Amino acid sequence: MNTPEWLKPGIYGALIGAVFVGVVGFTWGGWVTGGTANDRAMSMSRDDVVASMVPVCL
Repeated sequence: MNTPEWLKPGIYGALIGAVFVGVVGFTWGGWVTGGTANDRAMSMSRDDVVASMVPVCL
């Protein structure tokens, strides 16, 4: 099977682009993993419950 000569650079470009997008997204773009998102959601929900109950309890 003969492959076109532009295929190899195209595949390398796609792989390098995917790695670049992933690195930039997680470092600068603010992307987080599922575990980090879950931890943040639990913390925010706990803080919101406390803030909503302060007027009732005081």
